[in-house]
Amino acid sequence: MTQEPGADRAVDEAAASAFLLDLAKALHLAYQPAPLVEARVRRAAKAWGLDMEVFTLQSVALTEVVSPGRSRVAFVRLPFNPHWNLGRAAALLRLAEAIHEGRVRLPEARAELERVLKTRSPYPEWLVFVAYGVYGAAVAARVGGAWLEMFVAFFVGVIAGVIHFGTLRSQRLDLQKSFVAAFLGTLVALGFTFLLPRFSVVRALFGGVTLLVPAMVVTLGSLELALESVEAGLPRLMYGVMRFLMLGVGIAAAGTLWGFGGPLPPHFEAHALPPLLTFLLVGVGGVALSVCMSGRPRDVAWIVGGVLLAYEAQAVMKLLLGDRGSPLVAAFVLGVAGLLYGRGRDRMPMTVIMPGMLQLAPGFIGTEAVVALLGAGSAGADDARLFNVLLVALQLVLGLVLASVVVPPRLPVERDSPVPPSAGSA
Repeated sequence: MTQEPGADRAVDEAAASAFLLDLAKALHLAYQPAPLVEARVRRAAKAWGLDMEVFTLQSVALTEVVSPGRSRVAFVRLPFNPHWNLGRAAALLRLAEAIHEGRVRLPEARAELERVLKTRSPYPEWLVFVAYGVYGAAVAARVGGAWLEMFVAFFVGVIAGVIHFGTLRSQRLDLQKSFVAAFLGTLVALGFTFLLPRFSVVRALFGGVTLLVPAMVVTLGSLELALESVEAGLPRLMYGVMRFLMLGVGIAAAGTLWGFGGPLPPHFEAHALPPLLTFLLVGVGGVALSVCMSGRPRDVAWIVGGVLLAYEAQAVMKLLLGDRGSPLVAAFVLGVAGLLYGRGRDRMPMTVIMPGMLQLAPGFIGTEAVVALLGAGSAGADDARLFNVLLVALQLVLGLVLASVVVPPRLPVERDSPVPPSAGSA
């Protein structure tokens, strides 16, 4: 049988196209903004001699390979990944960079991608659950809670960790998980009011469920909108709002159920811990966060550094500027630090930026707004509107964009493919 001229090329082109589509899906599930996914995949295709266009949304990725006389279009559905995995993200970015530099051929790239996707968390599951609790306790202290709030937040955090991390195999149940975790977490927090002296239920609850609050999703969606990736940013933004609503429904359902047995406990304003002690507790929370986010053990110090830098920058800016402008400046400082860190070999800015952004993301405002609907919010909850969540998210985005102007990312791309500050080279 005579083989048509160019048949080998067609087979290679098809295999490469399928692989690059899988790479786009993996990068998307690693919490990479759409402009970064498209830029990385386009560069990898170019290294293999393919003229490829890439287009990603929140739920689908499309590629088109243009060759003489024809084009090949492919797409894949994208589930939503509710968990950050810094180690996997770093490995994927290293793979994309190796392809671009011509160090990896298609068979090796396919094998490496499969290896990365099959790699489990470097930490045992029980330790991740405990880390959720420890980080929840640290967040409760960060938002003004004291020892009792931290104690309750720890138990709520463990429950949230079991629901969130323990069910990652089902990526299509993210909204349901948010509801269940908020519902059970609220009941547990309210139940502790029978066992403990008065404490701030709102702060304890937010600390416990903080890693389920979609403030980072809202921030990433806002970043994509700012970078003119409207088709990807708007659905991500709406998905974040839906998760806020599911958390709110869970909290409201628990409050309604509790109301059948008696009134909700009155608001109690906790006495915040001393600043130095809070700073140290935030650092401990950073260690726990590195476990929750499956960070590489060698990156723990950098993750903690990003957490403390963001927290302290926010605290200093609040003293100087108040609540209105502090997120912008703090995000700028964090972005500059992360981009400088990412200039080192085998480093990515996200290792510093993402954990730090979690300290700045406007989740507590949204939680106060939801709890205020039950009539159990804090005295300042009248100013806690979900619209303010978007305002804070936009400040964070603007701070990161300004940071990328001062310290340009290492990744060179076309003018029509802007790269967010969290990109950089792995």
